[in-house]
Amino acid sequence: MLSSILLGSIILVVLAVVVGMVLGAWRFTVIDTGSMRPTLKPGDVAVLTSESTADLKRGQIVAFHPPKEPNVTVMHRVVSIERTNSISIIQTKGDANNANDQWRAHILGDTVWHETHKIPMVGYLAAWSQQRPIRLGVLLSAVGLTVSLLLSWIWRPPNARARRAPAA
Repeated sequence: MLSSILLGSIILVVLAVVVGMVLGAWRFTVIDTGSMRPTLKPGDVAVLTSESTADLKRGQIVAFHPPKEPNVTVMHRVVSIERTNSISIIQTKGDANNANDQWRAHILGDTVWHETHKIPMVGYLAAWSQQRPIRLGVLLSAVGLTVSLLLSWIWRPPNARARRAPAA
């Protein structure tokens, strides 16, 4: 009974996380470097939510692509904002860095992703799970668990199945 409640709770949490990501309510990113210490440490997972660029404030931690590096995402604190027409230009700095970043990032859209929560050390699990042998092990474990649950249901004594069947 308790295991069913626990399993159901885990499934609901995973579904809520996935649905929130699909609907664009939040994103998750693993912190790879120590540039945001002590606020965000390597291995932490930052929970990002979207907000209007008009609501962007100094001091917020935002995710952005540095100029000319569209495949790199940086998470740093906003130290200044210039707004011109439909573009916000931000100067950022990592908390552990001595100087501002060498670039000024242009936020082109109407929204920006900013850090609202952190989940400590879960990023290590995410990075670890990207290794091919680990993924294979998780897949085989999931298949094995599913097969064993199905076989235990099929091979259950007939009277146990009859007790669970709804009365006609």
